[in-house]
Amino acid sequence: MTHTPTTNPHKTCPPVHEHHKNRNETDAFYARLFAQNERVIKLGLDAMHQALAREPQLVNYPHILVAGTNGKGQVSALFSNAVQSLGLLPGLYTSPHLVDFRERIRVGGRMIPVSEMVAIGRRVLSEYGGDDNPDFSGLTLTYFECCLIMALRFFRRSNIQFGVFEVGLGGRLDATNVLSPSMSIITSIGHDHEQYLGHTLEAIAHEKAGIMRKGCPVVVGRTCVETLRREALEHGCSAFHALGVDFDWRCDDDGFRLVTDDDTIPMQGGEELARFQRDNAAVAAFALLSAARMGWFKGNVREVLRNLIVQTKWVGRMWPCSETTARALRVSHLIMDGAHNPDGVESFCNAVPTKAPRRTTRALVVNSCGDKDIEAMFPRYLDVFDPERIFVSPITSSPRGCSPSDYCTRTGLEPSRACASLDEAIRRAAQAVGEDGTIFISGSLYLIGDAIRCLGETSNLESVRTMSDEPALHVRG
Repeated sequence: MTHTPTTNPHKTCPPVHEHHKNRNETDAFYARLFAQNERVIKLGLDAMHQALAREPQLVNYPHILVAGTNGKGQVSALFSNAVQSLGLLPGLYTSPHLVDFRERIRVGGRMIPVSEMVAIGRRVLSEYGGDDNPDFSGLTLTYFECCLIMALRFFRRSNIQFGVFEVGLGGRLDATNVLSPSMSIITSIGHDHEQYLGHTLEAIAHEKAGIMRKGCPVVVGRTCVETLRREALEHGCSAFHALGVDFDWRCDDDGFRLVTDDDTIPMQGGEELARFQRDNAAVAAFALLSAARMGWFKGNVREVLRNLIVQTKWVGRMWPCSETTARALRVSHLIMDGAHNPDGVESFCNAVPTKAPRRTTRALVVNSCGDKDIEAMFPRYLDVFDPERIFVSPITSSPRGCSPSDYCTRTGLEPSRACASLDEAIRRAAQAVGEDGTIFISGSLYLIGDAIRCLGETSNLESVRTMSDEPALHVRG
């Protein structure tokens, strides 16, 4: 949706590994880009349609849209990596970012270079920022719309051959919905952003279904299947495939496998995933398999799927920090998960016992944005965490973060659970679990971003691919 928040999405988040020769110039660009949030708030896609009409050749490659309440980022990363393994250069557009704005725009799995971001972004703002300058187009775009134009221009400069676009909020009115996808994917339907999307799952499903296209296939997750099936019929989709109905996954002594009506395909690494992540992997894999069967790709798709999970990094969902970080804290493991809505917390808590059984001492570092349904989310944590081992951290990267004291008040936690800093919360959690214990960090993607910086884990964000022999990125001049 093209509504933009009135606050800077990552006001205090500097980019990772800044290489630009003029840091002040880069900081000034970020400040101006983020300020677009305060300049324009609007609904509808008319302005974006007009902007793309000014550049009719901007998107001249096949692409897909990926929507959903949870899981869409992981599915997007998996699909993008699969495309690259099949020999095509993919562009990947996702949101939000955890630490560095450049995470949103990737080619070949790698973030857009700082110099490219600044050059392209300045041009976009000069045309669509609404400032008094000779290049102003007469159209004023929102922050999110400007981000999408930046991505599209970088993808064109990079000569990508396939695009994967993660939908932001909703689907029907999201800026990405001006594109013309050859396939639509909807990962899951759950309660979140209800003030914009509706208060029932059916209403939310209707908004997500806005990315469906006539004559194009759609692949969906387990939730709201019949509602989405009706939507697909109304949109005139060429095919409809649902997880749990038309395909599924199986995990047993023989490993993790994608199961279809006529095939069973092993996927290494799926054994280590939580159930909701296995769902995501299956959706991405089946979508790729369907695209290959329609002739979109050449190559050994089965072999690509076999290695896809182990070759893909998606930081922030049941993400284990490095052994070095765990050893420095004198704990066994530290796992981050950006569950930020009731369904996400439910999935996270269902996965906790598989990562840290009851005999293992576990602690939780938590907080959420103040506008989230904290009262609905928090009780689920109590099923798997002792209140005496729950520590509430401040969120420093967003003014929307709930203060630790307010979080305790809203959840009924003792005031002593509130911490003055993330460092204090992690330190207290480490002391609570000991060397054989596991720390979990959950509740907000902003908190996960804070933790990644605090723990020095930012290098994991550089690429969504695990291979170390990736060539450097070159773009047209």
